[in-house]
Amino acid sequence: MRDAYERDPFKRPFSSLEDLVDKIKDVLNCPVTIEDSNHRLLAYSSHDDGTDSARVATIIKRRVPEKVINRLWKAGIIPELMQNEGPVRIHQMEDIGLRDRVAISMRKNNEILGYIWVVEEDAALSEHELILLKEAATSATALMLKLHAKKKKQGEDYQDFVWQLLTGHFQTVEEIRKKFYQLNLSMPAQFTVLVFQFDQEITAKIEENITYLITTSQKITNHFLVVMRNELILIASPHPSQEDEKAFKEFISFFISEMDNRFSITGIKGSAGSIYDNLENAERSYQEALKVLQIKEQFPEELKGIYQYPQLGLYRYIDAIVKEKRANPSEHPAISKLDRYDKINKTSLLDTLEVFISQDSNMNEAAKKLFVHANTLNYRMKRIADIGEVDLKNINEKMSLYLDLKIRRIENNSGL
Repeated sequence: MRDAYERDPFKRPFSSLEDLVDKIKDVLNCPVTIEDSNHRLLAYSSHDDGTDSARVATIIKRRVPEKVINRLWKAGIIPELMQNEGPVRIHQMEDIGLRDRVAISMRKNNEILGYIWVVEEDAALSEHELILLKEAATSATALMLKLHAKKKKQGEDYQDFVWQLLTGHFQTVEEIRKKFYQLNLSMPAQFTVLVFQFDQEITAKIEENITYLITTSQKITNHFLVVMRNELILIASPHPSQEDEKAFKEFISFFISEMDNRFSITGIKGSAGSIYDNLENAERSYQEALKVLQIKEQFPEELKGIYQYPQLGLYRYIDAIVKEKRANPSEHPAISKLDRYDKINKTSLLDTLEVFISQDSNMNEAAKKLFVHANTLNYRMKRIADIGEVDLKNINEKMSLYLDLKIRRIENNSGL
């Protein structure tokens, strides 16, 4: 039996990934790491002092650095690993501190469970050693499936808890703390709720891609993730390497763009609620994120590049203002004067006024938006001031006009 194990060193049961990784190191005489499908480090062998910086950084951080992952994607290595069942050679990449390597995916049918990486130190692996590596991946798959089953059960427990947070189920912070303790979780010091709406239903495969991108981006710390048809909801904190006020905006832009670049999934809309330090406010942050998406749908041009609730400014109160206007109908008298003039003379002074105020009264920017010369716009603004009898240097009057014009558009679009 011992001779059989020596000939087929991986055709025996292993008690853990650590046990397996040490055996691969002994057989191939190369440093080895095993990662999950999101490039988090699960097990690693010893190495000498001269190993490359990418391996050292992975071990220290317990995950592959983001710059390494991005470089491997751009070089087509990770897509090849996801599609290829056999070993894949990776040649040295000095810019990210990566020496020659061989990697192989661990999979169950079409689902990627993780990866084995072998650093080729003294010589390239032979064909026989590549076959042995493939056998090692088969043994690792059995261990990875056990880990997956455990995580799936934990995930099911989390789902109910997340929805309880998002729907205001808990009455006190103490109830929330107790639940975190039961689930063996740490409460975040601060958090926000992010919402992403897709043009299509989020399938199991898309969810797998989502989890991969969130985990490997290292831009936010994700605490919970739930999917509801075409909606993805995250409860997350800024990653320690990111500034609080920038982390979520940058992540939303990154997520939308990389889901397209890496997985060809387009048409995603993203938003975030306010940042809170008390999970009793999870429902409020969730509703704020939904509100951002709703208002951006009404004002796509004005709110282009706006993703977070606090950035909405006056638009946060637009619903309340509309309600008040409907109860007490009135608008700035200049609007009806300019509207009447436009209809009689087939001009567009009212639209010009709206663009001018929207561009913060910047004549050059407004002219670009309207595709006219600045002198032409200057003439129009004088006509608007005369016909509408308005003082466009008065901030209160401009603000009143701005709000009335936006509400007018809402009413027109709603058919009321």
